[in-house]
Amino acid sequence: MLYPLKLALARVDRAKSDSDVTLFYELLYLAEFVLKLTVAGLVAAVEDERDGHRYRLLYRLVRADGVGEWAQSLDDLLTGPTSQYLVSEAKEDRRLISERVDRDAWQHAVVSDMITASQQFGVDHEAGREKVALRSWFDVFPKLRNKTRGHGAPKSTSCAAAVVPLERSILCLIEHLPTFQREWAYLRQNLSGKYHVVAMEDRLGRFEYLARSKPAERDNVFSEGIYIFYDRPRYVGLLTSDIDLSDFFVPNGAFNGVKYELHSPLTDNKRLGDAKDYLSPAADKPPSETSGKGMLSPTWNVWANLPPPPDSYVPRPDLEEKLVSLLSNDRHPIITLVGRGGIGKTSVALTVLHRLSRGHRFGAVVWFSARDIDLTQAGPKLARPDVLSQADIANQFSDLLEPEGRKRKEFKPTSFMAENMANSSLNEPILFVFDNFETVRSPIDVFNWIDANIRLPNKALITTRFRDFKADYPLEVKGMDRPEAEALIDNTATRFGSLGLFTGIVRDAIFEQSDGHPYIVKIIVGEITDKGTITKPEKIIASKDDILQALFERTFNNLSAGARRIFLTLCGWRSYVPQIAIEAVAFRGQHEGFDPEESVDELDRMSLIQKRRGDDGQDFVGIPLAAAIFGQKKLSTSPLRTAIEFDIKFLQELGATSATSLGEGVAPKIRKLVQSLAAKIADGKMEFADAQSLLEFIASRLPETWLLLADLVSEIQSSSYAELEREYLRRFIETGPADLAVEKTWDRLARLYRSAGQILAACDAYNRAFELRSPSYDTMSSLANWLNNNRDGLGYIDQSDRATVFQPLIGRMEDRINEASATDLSRLAWLNLHAGNHKRGEEVARLGMQMDPANIHCQRLTERLSKGQY
Repeated sequence: MLYPLKLALARVDRAKSDSDVTLFYELLYLAEFVLKLTVAGLVAAVEDERDGHRYRLLYRLVRADGVGEWAQSLDDLLTGPTSQYLVSEAKEDRRLISERVDRDAWQHAVVSDMITASQQFGVDHEAGREKVALRSWFDVFPKLRNKTRGHGAPKSTSCAAAVVPLERSILCLIEHLPTFQREWAYLRQNLSGKYHVVAMEDRLGRFEYLARSKPAERDNVFSEGIYIFYDRPRYVGLLTSDIDLSDFFVPNGAFNGVKYELHSPLTDNKRLGDAKDYLSPAADKPPSETSGKGMLSPTWNVWANLPPPPDSYVPRPDLEEKLVSLLSNDRHPIITLVGRGGIGKTSVALTVLHRLSRGHRFGAVVWFSARDIDLTQAGPKLARPDVLSQADIANQFSDLLEPEGRKRKEFKPTSFMAENMANSSLNEPILFVFDNFETVRSPIDVFNWIDANIRLPNKALITTRFRDFKADYPLEVKGMDRPEAEALIDNTATRFGSLGLFTGIVRDAIFEQSDGHPYIVKIIVGEITDKGTITKPEKIIASKDDILQALFERTFNNLSAGARRIFLTLCGWRSYVPQIAIEAVAFRGQHEGFDPEESVDELDRMSLIQKRRGDDGQDFVGIPLAAAIFGQKKLSTSPLRTAIEFDIKFLQELGATSATSLGEGVAPKIRKLVQSLAAKIADGKMEFADAQSLLEFIASRLPETWLLLADLVSEIQSSSYAELEREYLRRFIETGPADLAVEKTWDRLARLYRSAGQILAACDAYNRAFELRSPSYDTMSSLANWLNNNRDGLGYIDQSDRATVFQPLIGRMEDRINEASATDLSRLAWLNLHAGNHKRGEEVARLGMQMDPANIHCQRLTERLSKGQY
């Protein structure tokens, strides 16, 4: 049984120890919850489509002040226009609720008991039917509820007579209603891409794959909330809870344009829902400004249904020439124009397509528009998309080409279009254009269908805000360059009659703050014109919530959890940041297979960040102003705000970086970060452990940081960090740096081993350093003296292994024995003796005496040798 229903039934059970009136009212609460849960589950099963039937229901239900409107909405789901858009798996639910059944069916018992209970209060109904449909239960209950709890004062005797059939009816309905037998779960995506799945019954069922592995495609990104599984997880927008399933809320009216009321029938608690997603009118929307024509007509040398070229278009020569070349060649069957909302993808595409129509590369250009928002000078305006699904696309194509036999039952538009993508029935190549591709339902599936069927010389052109598919040729549409932006300012201001307002300083500010984004440039110019005074572009952009939402909301909602966190972090510190630094702060404290580099790449594909490369080849990332302002608003209400603000403090230690100051590269920034953290650790304001994982992550990408880390822990001067310093030096050596850096690091490591009394490790480190740079004889002699004096530390090593330890140094000293002094020779003699080479030890000792008979070290060694004391 669904967990919220278990909680509701537990409340009913507690009421049984009270009066019949109390129990009756609790059963009414339960029945209301059952009605709303049923509607919520079925609304989730309605496909998004061009006419917006699902949105109409949501629009109505968040405003509904009574259960009667919920029951009417259920009728629309079962028998109204919306019913044809239910996913196939939900049609069985619809059938079991809608069909009329005999007395031996459970549906009949449920309805009969509800009628019996309602008769105690004089509720009118149609009794005596041999056959009834379960939907009658949802018609009778609102009448019972309004007669009693809504507007009446029922007698205790009536309540007592009603509770038994009412409870029996509700329990039977809960037990058998197919919507409640489906799997429901609360989903929240982890940074790793996998999901935290909290089942609302005793099993994960078909949700298990989300908890087990990361979804491979963008179509499988689910925002946090409750889902019901039909053909796939479907978001239940009318039921609200939290990851702990501590309570459940459903809409309860009181819609005021900003908030609406959410009520829990389990605890009687109330909270407010955000109305922003339900403000758009539910009435029919006009077609988009870029909607395709309803028929193919001659357009220069091709047949096309293209919208007209954009008005007041400012040419973008480089971009246009690249697109013309890609569309004209005999390679790249699929080309994608990808970029932020309002960046000019559609305008560039239409300009180029009308230009190509004058040539003979294609015989037809077929335009499919999925645009649902027009970005006008007055702001975003909702529009009705021409297509939203693969079926819509195929049907429109069939209507445009009007093939013979398309009215026949066996005609399949999808097969017809697939055949034409592979081999045009026009005997001339067709260019298929899909505008606003991110809006179509399941874009990856639609892309795969196009990719599987398109064949040269036919081609496909896609415009999209985000691109999570391969096998295409991507062409990124970025902001305008300075001359193009200047031309756009001139064009727009001239039309408004305000050209004199736009001095050089104003133009500089507009270009810098807009990042050359053409739609934002137009909005800023229009706003300055309206006010007649110069206003900072940043303030203008910040005041345009509707524009920010239109440009970024859909893309933001499609981000994975990891990419969303990195985006919000960058928005909170609007500066160019080394990519390895933002990846490090995002990775800090995460242990779920989170890949921050993949999340940054995702933001790049979604055109939400700007990447710049420093002179050292390292990438910096930044956020355009408009996206940053949008993100700051999201950050203010994010449940991750506290953690993200902590991450931002780390980034601020790097110092601000502008697009014009990237030449110095990443290394100085990282050094500044480490120095800042070292100062805080020294002052007792921070523990090293707080920054350790972050710095280690940076070091894994920027090897020089291992040396900075070694310096940092050595300054802490704690014995517990001594081994960590050596570990960081080893990690640096493992990255394969230049010989000089390696030699210095081995030498430093050897000295640390020597200080720690780790003779074996010190020997090896010295020898590795000596391999890279020939040491002075004094250095080798000093090491030999240390080994001789600390040989007892090797007592656990047998003679043959000891010889192996000493031999590299012995060999180097022997090779350059002509450089040795008498003292050096005494030390070399002792090394040979300790290595078990007594004969050579005695020979070298004699050489020392011959060189300097007065050398005290040689004298003592010779004396001991004569007594056999070695």
